[in-house]
Amino acid sequence: MINELKKNNRQLDFSHIALIGHSNGADMTALFAQQYPGIADKIITLDNRRMALPRTNHPKVYSLRSSDQPADDGVLPSEEEQKKYSITIIKLPRTIHNNMDNKGTLQQHQEITDHILRFLNDR
Repeated sequence: MINELKKNNRQLDFSHIALIGHSNGADMTALFAQQYPGIADKIITLDNRRMALPRTNHPKVYSLRSSDQPADDGVLPSEEEQKKYSITIIKLPRTIHNNMDNKGTLQQHQEITDHILRFLNDR
C-alpha cells in the first residue's frame, strides 16, 4: 500500500509514517512494525489484545488501553520495558473497548483524539 501511495502522492513525506489501528487493526499495526522494521516512524494502537507491541526505540510505540478488555500475556511491555524503550501506555478508565470506535461518546472521542494528536506531535 505504501508503495502505491508513493506513486501518486510524491508530495507526501514518507520518511515519517505513523500507523494507527483499533482492536484487530491495532494488532495488525503491531505486526507490521515487527515484520517491516524501519518503515513506520510511530505506531499507535487502540486496545490491541493479541499481537505483542514491539520492544524497540524505533518505531516509537504508543498504546491507548480500554478499561474492560485485558491484553493477552506478553502483549504489553513491562514497566521496565516501557522505560527502556520510551513506550507510552495510557489506560482510559472510563472507556470500554467497544466505545473506542464510532460508538463512543463525544467526550471519549475527544479524549482519544487529544492523546493521538499529542502522540503524533511527540518528537
